[in-house]
Amino acid sequence: MDTSYHKGEIALQKRFGGAGIAHKASRIITNKIVKGAIPFVENQTFVIVSSKDDNGNIWTSLLIGKSKWISANEEGKIRFFLDKICSPNSDIFFKNVKENHQVGMIVIDLGTRRRYRINGQIQLNDLYFDLIIQEAYPNCPKYIQRRIPSFTDKTQQTVAATQGSNLTEAQKAWITQSDTFFVGSQSNHGFLDASHRGGAAGFIEILENGALKIPDYVGNSMYNTLGNLLEVPQAGLLFIDFKQGNVLQLTGTTTFLFDQFSDNDQMKTTETGRYWLFKTTAWIQTNQHHEIDWEFLDYSPFIP
Repeated sequence: MDTSYHKGEIALQKRFGGAGIAHKASRIITNKIVKGAIPFVENQTFVIVSSKDDNGNIWTSLLIGKSKWISANEEGKIRFFLDKICSPNSDIFFKNVKENHQVGMIVIDLGTRRRYRINGQIQLNDLYFDLIIQEAYPNCPKYIQRRIPSFTDKTQQTVAATQGSNLTEAQKAWITQSDTFFVGSQSNHGFLDASHRGGAAGFIEILENGALKIPDYVGNSMYNTLGNLLEVPQAGLLFIDFKQGNVLQLTGTTTFLFDQFSDNDQMKTTETGRYWLFKTTAWIQTNQHHEIDWEFLDYSPFIP
């Protein structure tokens, strides 16, 4: 048994025939950022983080910062300087990590399709917070739509956050028109993770009962996210409105829909026959979340 993976990941690796590939991939998992990736991490405008609230709900957040807001020079640790973070301090992430220090994170450069997954524990300070790394490893570039973020010269508008439980019609349209979202998940051990999902606009369906139906494409055979959902059927989703600077955070429960092998399903899932369903239990929508221009470049050549 490969001890780099938990039981949920291993079960899916065996079920879908990816155990050998996953074993080879496990060699890249370490508890520090490899030296060559440090400049990549430090030069990013944003990161995606997952956290857990006091009720056990998982949330995924967008953290944006200005120059030198991240330092990764100390081995096994990443430091984030609070005075350089531009995301609203009302984001649920900042409340969650005061009590629940476990977080998942993905550092992703949409412009180059490069991404690095980093999971660990937060240590808080008045001036900064440190992420003590437990797992760090690069991910493949598949399914990423290329976009380049840059700060605008516009005057920051008033941040407006609303909350609810049932998705509005406008939010449903937002979701079904999206080509990118991020997902936070958790294993039985309590370790959180954050991951990217991408596809052609419309790749997410909303069923009559309000559940999101999400295809699972061919990946790296590690099954990190699905393995977590097998163990803990909860997730936190993040959608970014790349035109308006708004974000939509969802938390909810998940189920699987495997072995769907119609011609249509084969096409939609890159022949995996796999979907997962997400049922929203609560949402937070933050308008004017950030003043970033996202320049769209192109779609991933891998999306079906």
